[in-house]
Amino acid sequence: MARRNQHSREELQALAIDAVRELVAEQGLGKLSVRKVAEKIRYTPGMLYHVFANLDDLILHANAATLDTLLGDMQASSNLPPPQALHQMASAYLSLARTQTALWQMVFMHRMQNAAPVPAWYQQRTAQLFERVEQQMARLADGQSAAAIHLAARTLWSSVHGIAVLAAENKLEVAGDVDEQTMLDSLLEHYLNSWAGLE
Repeated sequence: MARRNQHSREELQALAIDAVRELVAEQGLGKLSVRKVAEKIRYTPGMLYHVFANLDDLILHANAATLDTLLGDMQASSNLPPPQALHQMASAYLSLARTQTALWQMVFMHRMQNAAPVPAWYQQRTAQLFERVEQQMARLADGQSAAAIHLAARTLWSSVHGIAVLAAENKLEVAGDVDEQTMLDSLLEHYLNSWAGLE
C-alpha cells in the first residue's frame, strides 16, 4: 500500500476519481466499492475516507468529471447561431452516451444511499447543463418569458436524453434503418422551428 505522504489530498482525490471512472467503464456501477477503488490506487479504504465522505461522495465527484467534459463540449458551441449551437450540444451529448456509455449512465443511474440529499455543489453542476440550453433558447426566440424558455429547454433536452438512452442501450432497432443522429437532427429541426415560429 502507498503511504499517506506519497500524494497530496488533491492528488489522492484525482487518483480515486480516475479509478472510479476506470472501474465503472470496465465492470459497471453495480460492482463499484470503496475497497475496489482503494485497491486500484494502492491505498487503504480508510485513506479514501479522509478525502471523500463516503461512496456517494466519490461517485458524485467522478460524475462531476463527466459533466465537466460535457459542459466543456457544449460551451465550445455557444457562439454559433442558436440552432447550430443546440445541434452541436445535442450531438456532443449523444456522442458521450455512445462512446462513454458506462460513465454517462452513472450520471443518471446513481442514487444516493438512504435517500440522502444531493449536495448543492453537485446540483449547481447539473443545473449548468440546462443553463447552456436555456441561453440558446433565449437567443433563438426573443420575447419569450423566462418560464417558457425554462420549460422549452427541459422539454427539448428530455427528448434528446430519450434518444441518447435508447442509443446507449442499443434499443433503437425499433426505428429500423434510421440512426440516432438522424433522429436527433429531425427532433431539433422541427422542435426549434416550431417553438421559434419559423414554420
